[in-house]
This record gives sequence, C-alpha cells and structure tokens, in this order.
Amino acid sequence: MWIAIAVPAAVVVGIVVWWLRRDRLAGPETGGPGFAAGRAPEWEPGLTPEADAAFVEGLGAYDATGEALRPDWGRDVLAVDGTPPRLISLRLLADGFAALGEAALHDPQGAVAGLMAEYAAAERSGVLHLRAEWPADEVDGMDRTAFAEAVRAVVCPPDAAGVEGFADGASLVVSVTVTEPPAGRNTLMLDLGRVLDLYEEAREKRPDATPEEVLREIVPGMLAAGGPGLTWVRPPTEQERHTVTTACALPPA
Repeated sequence: MWIAIAVPAAVVVGIVVWWLRRDRLAGPETGGPGFAAGRAPEWEPGLTPEADAAFVEGLGAYDATGEALRPDWGRDVLAVDGTPPRLISLRLLADGFAALGEAALHDPQGAVAGLMAEYAAAERSGVLHLRAEWPADEVDGMDRTAFAEAVRAVVCPPDAAGVEGFADGASLVVSVTVTEPPAGRNTLMLDLGRVLDLYEEAREKRPDATPEEVLREIVPGMLAAGGPGLTWVRPPTEQERHTVTTACALPPA
C-alpha cells in the first residue's frame, strides 16, 4: 500500500521540480528574458525535456562566468563574445551536449564549458572564429560597419529570393530559405575579417575598380568554395548553396 502511493508521489514531485526548473531557466536569472526565450517548441534536436532544460541551464551558467553568449534561436546561431569571438551552430552545440549523456545532466555548466573550450581551440563545421582586431584606418573610405554593409549588399541583394542577412561588423549571418525539395531553412555564417583579407589582395591587383566591383569578384568565389572563413549551422544542401550563389550573381540594384 505504501509503495503504491510513494511511487506516484515521486513522479509528481519530479514533474513539479522539472517545471519549476524550466520556469527559472526562462526567467531573468539567466539574463534578460532568458536563454530559452524566442525558441519554437519544435527546436530541440534530439533533446529530451530534461536534457533541454539542463542545456539551457548550462548556457546561462556559462554566460555568468564571463564569456557573454547571445543566442539567436530563430537562426540557430550562438554568438560568443570571448577569445576568440566566435559563432557556433546551436544545433551542433545541442548535439554535443546530448552526446555527453548523464554527465551533462548532472553538470550542465561543466558540459557546456567543455564544449566551448573545444570549439574555441579550433574551427570546425558549425564553428566560425571571428577577427577581433580591425584596421584603425578606413578601407576605401569604409569603416568596419560600412564594409560589413557592403558585403551584405552583395550576398543579400534586395531582389534576391530566399536570402536575408544582417551584419554586426565582425560577421555576416544569412538565413537561406529554399522551397524546392528538400524545403527548409539554413543559416550561413561569414567572417568579415577574412573577406577583408581577400578584398585587400584583390584591391592591389585592381586599383581602379570600385569597392563593389572588388567584392563582387571575391565574395561569390568564397561562397562557392565553402571557406575558409564561412560555415553553416548544418551542412547545406545543393539547393541552399545555389540560392546563395545565385543571389550574389544578381546585377547591382
């Protein structure tokens, strides 16, 4: 009799604790509206509700240690203001967290910290390191913000279908949406520091060209080659690659 009552009671207590934990993770203790804010219900790739709650807790705890995290759940990108600054696929990070199993559930902060250290040590598919330094002088009359906008205008021209991006001065993040099978959305991450390196090399060879002409020469080739200096939140399909390269080939507005 006592056993029959105790087991359901433990289950109820566990559910209550999980929901309290979930509410706490979505609250101001994890910074602003919470690291879980802005996610679609179907976001969690292969994470159980318990693992998902632990994952978000680990992100919040890691953020509190000093390297600021800025998750963009809509684009599946995590910006890390650390050394080096980097962009990380949230899906890659979640998959790595899930692969740690019970160890990640018992120590979410340690699990996230270990993955962050691995991704800070070297780039890989889904992890992009960004340049922290930038030339003190303007480049062809462009400061860092203007250069970023010039690159964005080439990759995401106004008349292009399926591409939409924003630049923050260090990187360009582009949402790529395709409707042909397999339909879906992916995100391209581009390091503007390495675009600048290619730009300066091309500029020496074409001193009379306009900045837009130089960018239209180097950026499509960089995208077609697949890097270095760029990655996707998940491996792109041929349709997604084609959407981006087609957008770059559009004539200037």
